Order: sequence, then structure tokens, then C-alpha cells
Amino acid sequence: MALDDIQKVSPTAQHLIVEYTSTESVANMAGPSLKTRGITVAKTLHLQIMRYVYTLVEAEDVYFEGRRLDHMPGIREFVTEWLKPGEQITSRPNGNYSVLHAYTGKKNVVVAIAMQKKLVDFATPFIDLVGDDPAPEKVLYGNPMVPFVQRGDLPPLAAAYYNTRTRRFEVIESPERARLLPEFLRRFGNREALLG
Repeated sequence: MALDDIQKVSPTAQHLIVEYTSTESVANMAGPSLKTRGITVAKTLHLQIMRYVYTLVEAEDVYFEGRRLDHMPGIREFVTEWLKPGEQITSRPNGNYSVLHAYTGKKNVVVAIAMQKKLVDFATPFIDLVGDDPAPEKVLYGNPMVPFVQRGDLPPLAAAYYNTRTRRFEVIESPERARLLPEFLRRFGNREALLG
């Protein structure tokens, strides 16, 4: 068993929020439209918004009686900890950071359009698919300050950094899918960046 197998992690307040929009529907639902002389006068669109939130976590080493363990605590350690809770098995941050996929959610949006102008849209709340959203108040879709970028045939994407402790919200102007997680870890994966 490798040392990494027994590391605990502590979540930080720093998050990466990523949202994708898609016109594809699970049920292939097509909205009704009204045409006059071959020109679409009114129509409805069905959008799905997928939301992913990643949290920066700090790894911790596990210790027994002050000695760093290179294996999972065994029966002896657990019995000793049971007799003196919180004193024998401890953990300390080791300065290493990683990214944890904390949340996935989905919401449906129906948009009514007439004469090329959006009339109204109706959105359901996010349906939690995986985990609990650590930043539910910072939704990207519908925020006029957040651009959704589309590259090629991929669905439009928006991303932002959010710190739940400082409330700092920073939109990523031109997000690239393949670089989002490595850049998040590079930028915030040290104690100075998290405190500053």
C-alpha cells in the first residue's frame, strides 16, 4: 500500500465552478414552433445546464502517537484510539494539494422566443446528481457577467473561481476544457495563494 493511500484531505474554501449548456434532451424533446409562410414566428427551446464544482483540498498525513504512519492504522492503533479518543491517531496538513470533484447537478430551462426575441424562460432548480454544491449561490447560467464560450462542436462552457470564505468571485474569460483543472491546481495549490 502506498503512502498516498492513507492520506486524509481537508477541503479548502477555493472552488472551480464549470457549467455547460446543451440543447440535447434525454427524451429528445423538441419544443413547439409556429411558422408563417416558412418563417418561424415563435418557438420554444429546451436547454440543459450541467454544473460541476471542484474543490481544492489539502492532503494530511496520518500519525499514531506522534509517529507518521506509512500504512493504514491497524487493530492496535484503533483500540488505543478508542481508549483515548482524539489523542492517539491524528493528522496534519503536509502542504500537498489536489482537486476534488465535489458536485454535479443538472437543471432544465425552457425558453420562449417570438420574432427572434426571448420572451421568457423558465428554469428548474438544479437537481443534485453527485455531492452537495459548496457554492449554490454562484450560478453561472443567467449571469450577464459570465460569458459562455463555444469551441467547435463542443457545448458552450462557462467557468469561474469562487472562494466561499472571502466571497471572491472571478470569471474565467476564455475557459479551455483541457486546462481548467490543471490551471486551478497550479494557481491555488499553495498556502500563500489560498491565504492571499
